[in-house]
Amino acid sequence: MRILLPPSEAKAEGGDGPSLRASGFGDGPLAEARADVARAVAAFCQADPNAASVALRLPASRARADLAANIALLDAPTRPALDRFVGVLYQALAPAELPPAARAAADHTLFVSNGAFGFLGAAEPVPDHRVGMTAAVPGIGGRTAPTVLAAYWRARLAPVLPDLLAGIPDVVGEHLVVDLRSSDYATVPSLSGPLRACALPVRALTEKRVDGRWARRPLSFQAKQTKGLLTRALLLAQVAGRLVKSIDDVAEVAESAGLVAEPRGTATAPTLDVIARWSPTA
Repeated sequence: MRILLPPSEAKAEGGDGPSLRASGFGDGPLAEARADVARAVAAFCQADPNAASVALRLPASRARADLAANIALLDAPTRPALDRFVGVLYQALAPAELPPAARAAADHTLFVSNGAFGFLGAAEPVPDHRVGMTAAVPGIGGRTAPTVLAAYWRARLAPVLPDLLAGIPDVVGEHLVVDLRSSDYATVPSLSGPLRACALPVRALTEKRVDGRWARRPLSFQAKQTKGLLTRALLLAQVAGRLVKSIDDVAEVAESAGLVAEPRGTATAPTLDVIARWSPTA
């Protein structure tokens, strides 16, 4: 099983890992692209902070700190990706509270889609940063015109994603890919071709009791929390020896975690809705 997650805007500061300038970007298929984006983002935020704040959609309350983090992308200390992201989804996942076996499983099961680095394994070192996938950044590849990161990463990830996910689709069905990415990231890249046969896109929703009936709403906070709870449940099921290889397996794990699971789609292109129910005061 592989689980694809969105990043979070909230991130832990600091870290005790070596900087990217000291350790480099490795020799993987994304190394050169990551270095190019990181250098361009750092230079853009340094040279024109006002334009960078707009292009990166930095909130006014956080712009100064986010710009500083981006400028220091190459020199700041790093943390494993799973410890860097601390938003709602990751709070519900609670990686620091996972049993050791589940945390070890997370390191090769979880992958985070990311505007600065394309795709990150859970254990990969990453500095503090704020770079959304929809941002347009000048200077990438020496080009003066801004490059939209979604298009940039889509072109580079599509041919290498099966290898990044460890062999898919060399053996179709060997790993189920549970896709929990949000709308900004779900098409970077899309899971298509043979990879789609292994993929299970999951939509997280919430229901609240309104006038005596359950009303379904795509509320962002609870949807993110639902994704974190599902991810945690899947990891715990995996290390308990539960094989998770089909939509029915994911649905059963979701139900065991107190969520409502509704299979949708077709036999060859399944999707799953996972719903958390909340009391009116929740």
